[in-house]
Amino acid sequence: MTSTTGMPPARTRRPPRGTRRLGYLLSAAVNLVLLWAVNIAPGWGIVPFLTEDFARVVGVVNASLLVGVITNLVFVAADPMWLRRLGDAITAAFALVVLLQLVTVFPFDLGTGWSAGETILRTLLALACLGTAIGVLANLVQFLRALVEGPEGPADA
Repeated sequence: MTSTTGMPPARTRRPPRGTRRLGYLLSAAVNLVLLWAVNIAPGWGIVPFLTEDFARVVGVVNASLLVGVITNLVFVAADPMWLRRLGDAITAAFALVVLLQLVTVFPFDLGTGWSAGETILRTLLALACLGTAIGVLANLVQFLRALVEGPEGPADA
């Protein structure tokens, strides 16, 4: 990308390493709490709008949460931009699998009080699938870009 001012493109500053590490640890902790809440106490069965079919989805939900924990713990150790983009693409891909499974199984009982509820939820899930798929592709492109540009950013022309 060339600049009309003759200045190199501005690079986005990342927060300090310690701040990023704290964020990664908090993200991993949230995923662990969600794993505990879904599987142990109180468990997904307590959620009134989830049907027994959610049991068919809980495995991919657990996998997605575990990938989030592992990815964030890896980022605590090292988070160069290329690794961060790759990790974000992987976690987004797992989220897409969860969304697709939710669309396929549709383990929701919204009751009979509002007839449009199911249609709206299915539409929102489809839009979430589309957005997440775009996120996977965007992160893969940014991953490749970070590999090509290296740690210093784009080379001067």
